[in-house]
Amino acid sequence: MQQPLRFFRLAREHTGLAGRALVIGLLAIFLPAGTLYAAGQPSAPAKAGILVQVTPSSRNVDQGQATSYSATVSSTGGFAGTVSLAVAGLPAGAAPAFSPASVKLASGGTAQFSVNVTTSPATAAGDYDLALTGQSGAVQSAAAKTQLRVKAPLRVFGLSGNVSGLLAPGTSRTLDIGFGNPDKSIDVGNLTVTITGVVRTPKAIAANLPCTAEDYAVAQYSGRYPVTVPSGSSSLSQLGVPSAQWPRITMLDTPRLQDGCKGAVLQLAYSGSGQGN
Repeated sequence: MQQPLRFFRLAREHTGLAGRALVIGLLAIFLPAGTLYAAGQPSAPAKAGILVQVTPSSRNVDQGQATSYSATVSSTGGFAGTVSLAVAGLPAGAAPAFSPASVKLASGGTAQFSVNVTTSPATAAGDYDLALTGQSGAVQSAAAKTQLRVKAPLRVFGLSGNVSGLLAPGTSRTLDIGFGNPDKSIDVGNLTVTITGVVRTPKAIAANLPCTAEDYAVAQYSGRYPVTVPSGSSSLSQLGVPSAQWPRITMLDTPRLQDGCKGAVLQLAYSGSGQGN
């Protein structure tokens, strides 16, 4: 009679073990499922804010002049309110102006600004990174980036020159370049002389005698740069530049007949640069 009782207890013990095994198995199945369920929950609503965009990405302006940009402001996350713009990164002597001064955005709406930047003659030349932001109370947008490139203004000056004397095959003549500078002193570089044409005499034309720029060669200015040119009229000789460093025109001595070059007039072009001209 005792043996069945022992068997019954053993059976209950086995049943308990199976129950525990089943619980452990259920936990192993449902824990990953709970994790997936949590990841699939709806995300929090987007925070109300302002988006600012600006075009173009860069503007050039001469010192003392003005330029402009276009800015678009947009509502994000249901934002609604009055927005104004601010710009950071402007150089000394430059000031912004916004048109309109502010805009009223509805939820999901957009609006346009014109951003005008005025520089002064004293604004230093250079590249400046600007950052535009939109502001409405405690709400501020991320910065929209653009660039302002301030340049020294173009300054006009004149160049001239004449060959000193006549040219014959195998001979050369110097050019005393003249300067006409209506503004304050300027540093000039890259002086260049080019033969743009040869005008033959009527006699040479009638006799069909050729003469072209290929009958001549140009040696360019060989002095030091920059050449400091004062206001008014001056020349290389007046500025103390030795004649050996002046440009030089040579008539080549070629095997072909060059009678067409007798009495011919050379047409010359002069160029130079100074302070960005």
